[in-house]
Amino acid sequence: MMKKKLILKVSAILIVIIFVSLIFILINWKNLFNENRPIENLKAIYQIEIKNKEIAQTSDVHNTIQYISPEDKLDPFIDVMNKKGYKLLEMDSSHNKLLFQKDNNIVSVSYETFAKKYIKIESPFVKE
Repeated sequence: MMKKKLILKVSAILIVIIFVSLIFILINWKNLFNENRPIENLKAIYQIEIKNKEIAQTSDVHNTIQYISPEDKLDPFIDVMNKKGYKLLEMDSSHNKLLFQKDNNIVSVSYETFAKKYIKIESPFVKE
């Protein structure tokens, strides 16, 4: 009898802790995740780690396409841009920028370290 009451109390405390944590995350969503979509980023990392892809596509809250690539591997993104008709003009590693050109259009693409082990590349395209 006493054991059941203890289990009920512990269960109630755990439920309250989980509920309060969820409320905290919902209230502070913007501060915790900024413009990121954490579930989409997890899907992209899953594709890289489990499915052994070189690059995975994700997006931010503004539906701007982003790519995640392991460590310092920018070549898969350069290949993606080449397939879209863009040619790499300049790679500026000191400012984490890539310059691409297609016809007379020049596009600057920035990238940054993401979760210590990956690079997140900001694509100039919007998700449709």
